[in-house]
Amino acid sequence: MIRFSLWSVIVTCALISSFPGCRSVTPPVNYYSMSSIGGQAGEAVADGGPAMSIGILAVQLPGYLNRTQMMTRSGLHRMEIASLHRWVDYPDRMVQQVLGDNLQVLMPRAHVVNVPWPAGLKPDLTVSVHFLELIGTTDGQVLLGAIWRIAGPGRQAMAPSHRTRLAVPMSGRGFDALAAAHSRVLSDLCREIADTLGTMRSGEAGQHRPAS
Repeated sequence: MIRFSLWSVIVTCALISSFPGCRSVTPPVNYYSMSSIGGQAGEAVADGGPAMSIGILAVQLPGYLNRTQMMTRSGLHRMEIASLHRWVDYPDRMVQQVLGDNLQVLMPRAHVVNVPWPAGLKPDLTVSVHFLELIGTTDGQVLLGAIWRIAGPGRQAMAPSHRTRLAVPMSGRGFDALAAAHSRVLSDLCREIADTLGTMRSGEAGQHRPAS
């Protein structure tokens, strides 16, 4: 009797698990990337100075943000982690690539390289970016806080620092909109950096211009 009952339980469980609606289905993981501004018309800043090389040093992100799971801030001390919605790579790597791509578009006459640059190349200027925050919020924004410096070779420690704080609205409520807003806020940061680079180059060109 006991053997019969046990066999009945096994058969019943097998039949139940064969129905699609009764089986446990793991939801798929969705992956997202950050994109550069591309070569849209009108994106380049004034770039009439002499051609030069610009090196982008390794970006720094807070450790809690440098994870593949997408995060949003839902309160002053509260974060939400989306385990089923992830970046396709670690954020610091994607941000590094986007910064380089954006600055190359914005300054087409410059030669922009990401670290590690080719052996023997000594960039005329280097750009370092330390992010204080780069995160979406549940009220539909992406916030960026960063300290960045532009320096000549071997002079990074003496370079003046610039502080940028930005907030861009998301175009929707989904994770596609969250990823797109990350890309837009990085574009805004790159425009600030490119404007400063352009001003520095124009100043150097003026200093080297022969007196009339």
